Amino acid sequence: MLSAIRVWVFSLALVFLVGAAGPASAQFGGLKDKLKDKAKEKATKSAEQAVKGDSAKSGDEQQAGESTESEPAEGQTPAASGGTARAADMALYTKYDFIPGDKVIFYDDLSQEEMGEFPSRWNLDAGVFEIAKQGDRKWIMCTDKGIIYPKIQPSPLPPKYTFELEFYAKGPVFKGHWLHIRWFDAANKEIGRFRMEDGNGTYVSVLGKELASKVLPAKLSAGIHTMRIMATKSTLKCYIDSERVANVPAVEGFQPVGLRIYMDPWKDEPDNPFLIGTLRYAEGGKTLKEQLDEAGRIVTHGILFDSGSDKIKAESYKTLAEIGGLLTESPSLRVSIEGHTDSDGADAANVTLSQNRADSVKTYLVENYKVDGNRLEAKGWGEAKPIDANASPEGKANNRRVELVKL
Repeated sequence: MLSAIRVWVFSLALVFLVGAAGPASAQFGGLKDKLKDKAKEKATKSAEQAVKGDSAKSGDEQQAGESTESEPAEGQTPAASGGTARAADMALYTKYDFIPGDKVIFYDDLSQEEMGEFPSRWNLDAGVFEIAKQGDRKWIMCTDKGIIYPKIQPSPLPPKYTFELEFYAKGPVFKGHWLHIRWFDAANKEIGRFRMEDGNGTYVSVLGKELASKVLPAKLSAGIHTMRIMATKSTLKCYIDSERVANVPAVEGFQPVGLRIYMDPWKDEPDNPFLIGTLRYAEGGKTLKEQLDEAGRIVTHGILFDSGSDKIKAESYKTLAEIGGLLTESPSLRVSIEGHTDSDGADAANVTLSQNRADSVKTYLVENYKVDGNRLEAKGWGEAKPIDANASPEGKANNRRVELVKL
């Protein structure tokens, strides 16, 4: 229980390549840390109207094919979409264009950690950290100001990458907590920052200049939320849950090589800790169309389901829109939609679950993009066709996927 946690979070930083972070009180950009494409287009529009039209009907992030991990919703109650209970209400996500990278570099949901111990897949730089439990999930809690970073080989940021970090606040609203994702150059100098402050203020600064700021309509509700980045070496798109809060074009001289996370929780409420959950850092690859043209198949990690469920999550909207667009642009194209899991769980159950999820994707494309069902087949392979070793969380995350194979 949360009330059993002795101390609320004070500070957390994640280091990629660059090692230890500078002092938590360092200033940036003059701001003080304490100031807290036509067919595709037509098809997409049609789908938007479909989901919006059903948004009032009654009836959140697991990778495609997830078989065992339990993950709660992101502060939303899933509702039926397109007249089917196989997809959540996507009305809030019709302008959401985030697609997760397709090669996982680091993934940790903390599910294998022991309570009260330091997270085993992380390194300590400073501070006191331990694994705590909230509901049926494990989280990293910092009981003293400090810095940790994952145990991965240092390397420059990929040409394209995505970064997803869950965070939790007890509430009743997200009060006071600050969370920053910061970029550093080869000289270990901070050159960019994505800030979320007080639960509704968001800001992006690059090379000392604030380039984007957006105040969310309301403070984040109590519970789980996700901070996301979709980037190239010089461009940034930043998100809080379903909201894109920044779209920064190429900035001359912006050449980051590493990322860190900075946390500053609200200290006046010891019963309202700020917890860090699942982290997914992945390299972006070829577009879906490029994959289909070059390899005759699409491998995507952007179609998401809750654990043990065949109901498509709302965050899958953009990936499904791109697939729907491809099928609309090429009326002769036929594909097999194939679900895959990792090796966790019983083989037969994984086959059944992956088949049901493939069926859900087929149903969604038929109902929302008016694709002739005779053009689509659905097949669940369970864990039979891995693309990576199931010996690590990253390998399992890569194996949990949906593929579309040209027929």
